[in-house]
Amino acid sequence: MTHDEARLMLGAVPGEVSPALAEHLAECPDCTQFQQQMLRLNQDLTRLLSRPLPPRASARILALPVAAPARPLARAPAVRPPRLLALAASVLLSVGLGIVFWSLRPAPSLAAGVLGHIELESGSWSKLTPMSQAATDQVLAGAGVRLVPGDATVTYARICYFQGHWVPHLVVRTARGAVTVMVLRHEHVASVQSFRQNGYSGELVPAPSGGTVAIVAQGTPDMDDVMRTLSPHLHWIP
Repeated sequence: MTHDEARLMLGAVPGEVSPALAEHLAECPDCTQFQQQMLRLNQDLTRLLSRPLPPRASARILALPVAAPARPLARAPAVRPPRLLALAASVLLSVGLGIVFWSLRPAPSLAAGVLGHIELESGSWSKLTPMSQAATDQVLAGAGVRLVPGDATVTYARICYFQGHWVPHLVVRTARGAVTVMVLRHEHVASVQSFRQNGYSGELVPAPSGGTVAIVAQGTPDMDDVMRTLSPHLHWIP
């Protein structure tokens, strides 16, 4: 889970924490502090909205004349707004600030989302036992791609929940080292996008059958070389 995904969930429902969010909070002091701020804001708004209108203020509202006699503006007495109006103003201000805050929040990039998901499953890199071709085909069923082993070995194959969809997540060991492959049928990029971040290098590649394939390697290898090594093993299905 990325920082932006965590903060979006905390801002929507501060008191609900999923297992993935709890794992992120355990390792991220910044998001933990943000959660505490959201909880305090939620408590303050709850207390504010549940506070009853004082009896004296209610009496002043009922006692206001329907039509006051005409007087010069300079002599009109100053009337203090009822607390109800101040309450409404404070609520509108809080809501407005919340809308501004979330509208200014940058949307997480697809590359950042892929890396965040891979970090949550960091143990996938250490798997060494080869997966069977049948198990690999089952994970890739319906993804529009088939992986032919050859001199490449699949050591990790799972169906993972990623940004609202279930997607194949594989680790393939080639002569150039281990490579993570994620087939994202519901994501689209116009051209190949390369990225390097948090000790990873990767590329987002438009898939001929539709969607995007994310290729990620550890360290800073030559991604063109990685793609040349991996490409013969990826067979696109119409």
